[in-house]
Amino acid sequence: MPTGHKVRKIGLAAARAFVERRTGIVLDVMVPEYFELRHIPGAVQACVHEVVFCDAVAALAPDRTAPVLVYGAGAGSLDGRMAAEKLLRQGHADVRWFAGGLEAWCDAGLPLEGSAPHARPDAHPPVVMPDGAYALDAATSAIRWTGRNDNGAHTGTVDCAGGSLIFSRGHGTGNLRIDMRTIHDQDITDDALRPVLEAHLASDDFFFTALFPQAALEDMALTPLPSATATTPNYRLTGLFTLRSVHRKLALNVAVRRSGDADGLSLSGHCDLDRTRWGVLYGSARFFRHLGYHRVDDAISLDFRLVYTPARGR
Repeated sequence: MPTGHKVRKIGLAAARAFVERRTGIVLDVMVPEYFELRHIPGAVQACVHEVVFCDAVAALAPDRTAPVLVYGAGAGSLDGRMAAEKLLRQGHADVRWFAGGLEAWCDAGLPLEGSAPHARPDAHPPVVMPDGAYALDAATSAIRWTGRNDNGAHTGTVDCAGGSLIFSRGHGTGNLRIDMRTIHDQDITDDALRPVLEAHLASDDFFFTALFPQAALEDMALTPLPSATATTPNYRLTGLFTLRSVHRKLALNVAVRRSGDADGLSLSGHCDLDRTRWGVLYGSARFFRHLGYHRVDDAISLDFRLVYTPARGR
């Protein structure tokens, strides 16, 4: 619960004195793998990004009157400050935030502990896409759609049919095919009503899947975004999107990441498409009057994560 105490922001000299005199608990709040590499001597660790952070600190520092020195990565990183504020809200009476963090401690040449105390790993290693050809893994890729009207929204999925990517010197090219016959609703729980909506979407009112069974993104190009961070889109995607045999240019920012096994890639993002640009006019007030409850928003939202594996034979 909130207390009347405030976080005490301290500098390097005060932090060094705290550590050397063993004044209280020194708490490293970074991720455990980084703590294992290097940390301030005598420090204990509880990752502030974990949902069990407060429970972990309670086990490490059960006496909430004991002084606690909290440190994180250093300047420009909010981990230490966020942890200190959490401890105050948990009732700790004496919380000191070493704002310079591990960075200032290292820059001063002070002692360190850990398996690689002199290592200086990049905080956010750049995502470099290796040259090579990749094939879409349709089974693990996902496209979710959202359509809206005056009464709310419907959400569902549509399956990928195939696709490929080729990376060379950090730039990508490729294509994507979508099986429009697999449009499924996921929000309607009534087993009798759900097929009605799905048939409506498949009909000539919307996507006319009997005549146009696939949508496609051709001439896809991926260009790196120089200002990207590790948690923001890092590529600009452009291409020619075909739906109902109508071709329109498409451009959006996407996140391209290495997959967990380090051999594959994922491409994820969000976009809002004006369906009327592709001739899907049903319920649009731009093309019909006196629609009543048949009004449907022009924008369709797509959220997607496309998974790619190395192409065989490459």
